[in-house]
Amino acid sequence: MLNNKKFLILIIFLFHSLYAQDKVRIVLDSVYSYSVGGYKHFNIILPKDYYKTENRYNVIFLLHGYSGDHTDWINRTNLVKYLNDYSFVVVTPEADNSWYTNSPFVKNRNYEDYIIKELIPFVEKKYRVITTKHGRVIAGLSMGGYGAIKFALKYPHLFYYAGSFSGAFRWPSLIEKNRSLLTQSLKEAFGEKRSDHWDKNDVLTLIDSVKPNNLPYLYLSCGENDPLEGLLDSNRKLVEKLQKNGVMYEYHELPGEHNWIFWDIEINNFLKKLSEYKIKY
Repeated sequence: MLNNKKFLILIIFLFHSLYAQDKVRIVLDSVYSYSVGGYKHFNIILPKDYYKTENRYNVIFLLHGYSGDHTDWINRTNLVKYLNDYSFVVVTPEADNSWYTNSPFVKNRNYEDYIIKELIPFVEKKYRVITTKHGRVIAGLSMGGYGAIKFALKYPHLFYYAGSFSGAFRWPSLIEKNRSLLTQSLKEAFGEKRSDHWDKNDVLTLIDSVKPNNLPYLYLSCGENDPLEGLLDSNRKLVEKLQKNGVMYEYHELPGEHNWIFWDIEINNFLKKLSEYKIKY
């Protein structure tokens, strides 16, 4: 009788183990960053067949917005549920209110270097992801949408696809007006006055200095009822420049505001579009 119970327990354990392997898995990890002077957390979401194969996967670096952290995309959207239908690895880094920028004014605030020179190589060394441009995607919301498009323009050799949801591209005007709750973080990242540092990090300026044929495909969206001053207009201005410069992109101006309802819908739309995209070598 005892042996039968042990056998039953073993069967149940094996069943649960096999079931767990068929689910998307979230792993909390960290990496020491010399660029920011400490350990930074990130979540990595592994596809449900990750432990069943030796395959390498496309990886999406998914950036959070202002006042957010590495848990936002997992806790505040249905991202994990949506990923059950795909075979992407997704990394959600922690980047504070850095604007994904190297600050020339504040010590240990080199967050652009952290993402590009430390986090990406660390993930590619430790996890089975594709380690070429044709396996990397970057996207984000609001501040993270700005960061994703900036990285796509500055490092086109690293990514084949980039996405922005409610991208916060209008930060120069916020610094000049000096009346936003974001102003202090913006001054720490970019300074108080227009300079070369501004131009090197302003996507509306960067877009005029890049070769369109080298850029990743860009997916942009913004809520048509976004209440943040100048945000919708800055998205429209960026789209005008993309069109003028012959950049491959798509833009969706949809019902919605600057909130998680909109971003949850958009990450689902983005994953679907990304899965259908055919890379042109």
